[in-house]
Amino acid sequence: MQKIRLTADDIDVGQPLPWSVYGASDELLLDNGRIVSTEKQKGILVSRGLYRNPTKLEQEQQEALNKKKAAFALDSPFKVLDVIKITLKQILLDMESSVESNYAHRVIRLATVVQKLCYENSDAALGAIILDQNSAYTNVHPVLCAMLSELMLRRQKIPSEDRLFYIAAALTQNIGMLSLQAQLTNQTEKLSDQQRQAIKEHPYRSKEIMQGLGIHYNEWLDTVSYHHERPDGKGYPNGLTGDSIPIYAKILSLTDIYSAMILPRKYRDGFYVKKALQDIFIQRGKSVDEACAMLLVKEMGIYPPGTFVKLANRDTAIVLRRGTKNADSPIVLSIIDPQGYYYDIPKKRETIHKDIFGITEVIPRLDDLQLNRDEIWGLA
Repeated sequence: MQKIRLTADDIDVGQPLPWSVYGASDELLLDNGRIVSTEKQKGILVSRGLYRNPTKLEQEQQEALNKKKAAFALDSPFKVLDVIKITLKQILLDMESSVESNYAHRVIRLATVVQKLCYENSDAALGAIILDQNSAYTNVHPVLCAMLSELMLRRQKIPSEDRLFYIAAALTQNIGMLSLQAQLTNQTEKLSDQQRQAIKEHPYRSKEIMQGLGIHYNEWLDTVSYHHERPDGKGYPNGLTGDSIPIYAKILSLTDIYSAMILPRKYRDGFYVKKALQDIFIQRGKSVDEACAMLLVKEMGIYPPGTFVKLANRDTAIVLRRGTKNADSPIVLSIIDPQGYYYDIPKKRETIHKDIFGITEVIPRLDDLQLNRDEIWGLA
């Protein structure tokens, strides 16, 4: 901790100094206990610049403050999101390698972090995931599924403690095909018969792995087991239909499909997010549950955070926050003017004003975006 500068109010004439006093160059001027005898002497000393070492109490207080600042910094939604991705990657690698550990505790603890992030700043975190061009698909896909599951279940007023098991299911849904999933992310050719079989079996395989690692929560395991079943019976591994599929598995199924559509891969960009919702809406009652599809649209709106759009005034903007009143009217940040130049100061727009700032189209991600996630969401 740096030395503390003294003012005239810190020195009492005629009283012993409670600390040693130093000059601007760190030279010792007065020892602890010395007395400044006159106001004139005090004025001369203060004019030179006086400093003292912090007391032990002050050092402890500063250390406590530094810890609070560090904790606050970690509470940035983006830093929390980064920690979630890193932590989940390690958990899944440990599970795949059968490293001895209390996995139920580790995953549920991570699920509480996801839940807290969704409660405090879901828009910024969702936007950061959709913008993320660098993280491996296998690292961001389960996190996005977990966040979407939490948001949809919270809208359904499922108790927070119960929701943790379904967040955990989203985080661990593909443990049975972890290596294959990483391989498929970069694969452009058709699936082999062996790969198709591994994909079809991975819900069972995931459940078996988790049971073998001491995870025995039925809500969690059943959600993973059935998350690829489809209402029309064309899912796997059992070909279940309609109400025979648990509702929480239907929600995870939907978040899995939606996440795969909107997240970028190395061999392709994500679908336009508006088209993703349109496709899901068309498939309601077939490959996706109708009630879950409507729930997703209500929760995410038509334009989720991180979507690039064109406005009626020809600005290029990025969606900041989902619309609270209308699904088609989010808050956006204009970053490029109608002439194609970046704004010196990006401008926040309310797209509910259709004639001026209404969204006219969704556009591909900007590869040369000159703003980072902190600047976009104003959390730097």
